[in-house]
Amino acid sequence: MKHISKKLTLICLIFMALLLVGCDKVKFDIFNAGKEDLDNKTEQNIDVDVEDDNEDEINEVINDIDKIDDTGVPTPSDIKPKANTPLLIYTIDPEEGQIDPVTAMIPDDTEISAELIIDKVVEAMADKSLQIGIESVTTDADKIIVSFYSDQPPLANVGAGIELAILDAIGQSLIDNLPDYNKIIYQVEKGAYVSGHMVLGIDEAYFTR
Repeated sequence: MKHISKKLTLICLIFMALLLVGCDKVKFDIFNAGKEDLDNKTEQNIDVDVEDDNEDEINEVINDIDKIDDTGVPTPSDIKPKANTPLLIYTIDPEEGQIDPVTAMIPDDTEISAELIIDKVVEAMADKSLQIGIESVTTDADKIIVSFYSDQPPLANVGAGIELAILDAIGQSLIDNLPDYNKIIYQVEKGAYVSGHMVLGIDEAYFTR
């Protein structure tokens, strides 16, 4: 009899244990299901928010583009770089005292004038640490008249070889690019060209084609 009671007691304990395990499983499944539903809802909300934000940003960009087009401002695709034309001029080599050809780039729609050429030559010489003092550039018939300042190169702070090289480079640059002019006249502050190495009459041509 005692043996039968022990068996019944053991069966009851096993049955109760199974019930407890089943309840826990049901509870966990319910909890996990609820968590998965919450996560899904959260992900859906995030997706909606992101999509809404992207849509708002796209609409703002479209509105900005429409405003630019309405005001007539060209879009980046309509802006093209200007074409440039090479201009052959001359500079000097301060160490060798001789003239060297260089190429300056100018916009296609720029008129090639004596002033422009002189500016480019002066820039090229500045790259060689030579600051040329140009007082004025004028034209008269077939003559180009270049007037220098008396206290700057080629009148001051350079030797005879550099002075001549500067004058040659300027004259050659003008003659090569301006076929309508045949004479280059140099002056000092609109007077006769007089330096420590050279004397020219006020209308004397230094360079003739």
